[in-house]
Amino acid sequence: MARLEIEHIIPLARGGDNAEANLWLACPICNRYKGDKVMARDPLTGASVPLFNPREQVWTEHFCWIDNGLRIQGLTPIGRATVQVLHLSDDPDVLEVRSYWILAGWHPPED
Repeated sequence: MARLEIEHIIPLARGGDNAEANLWLACPICNRYKGDKVMARDPLTGASVPLFNPREQVWTEHFCWIDNGLRIQGLTPIGRATVQVLHLSDDPDVLEVRSYWILAGWHPPED
């Protein structure tokens, strides 16, 4: 993982714009996985659901930290679909960086 970059919640390719309300900071790895996606399938129910929107939704309602903060678990259809499509809990580079943050005492956040 590297410096955070600006990502479009609704990608430009999907009709999004550069308004502040459509922009968020994301790690480059997650942003690459997201690409132009706005929807994904919940791996539990198979339902097509929107990806998590950090401007409109509360993180703790959709996700929690597991494995001492190493992995993210989706709690809702939106959370599960977002975890899966962005590879939040299985990308080896993301897990390696998080493991260093844990060792340094910087992670997981205390909310």
